[in-house]
Amino acid sequence: MRVFTTRLGTAIEPRKINRHFYPIRERLGLEVRFHDLRHTCVTLLLGLGIPPHIVRDIGGHSAWT
Repeated sequence: MRVFTTRLGTAIEPRKINRHFYPIRERLGLEVRFHDLRHTCVTLLLGLGIPPHIVRDIGGHSAWT
């Protein structure tokens, strides 16, 4: 599953995402890593009552530990 794609639907190089994310983060005064967004997504999905096996697949976790 691709979360970020170009207008053509191809994968975006991860470093390119970082080049855009970190300046925005600094402008907003946030101290969050890009990876932290994954954990936030998982927490929000679980809070909405999405079944854990679906959240696991969306978050890319292979197993709950």
